[in-house]
Amino acid sequence: MKATTLRLEKAIEIALSGGVLVSGTLLLAGLASGNQALLRWGVVLLMLTPVARVLVLTVGLLHERDFVFGAISLWILAVLASGIWVSVRL
Repeated sequence: MKATTLRLEKAIEIALSGGVLVSGTLLLAGLASGNQALLRWGVVLLMLTPVARVLVLTVGLLHERDFVFGAISLWILAVLASGIWVSVRL
């Protein structure tokens, strides 16, 4: 494997692991304290973790000048963003 591919995979791993770790911490703190705001933010962060993964992948693909897959990844980001926008508006 290329070194750039390995770096991209590591960055994606960090984004996913970090999102799950912070989300889990917020959820546990919210459960322990009975704080609904912490629970809500924990769930929101958990839902945004895959978005962060696609964002990291998009930046990595465009940095590697893989414009076809970068464009596809941008399209996926747009679909995710439109879904989030619609859900916020409802």
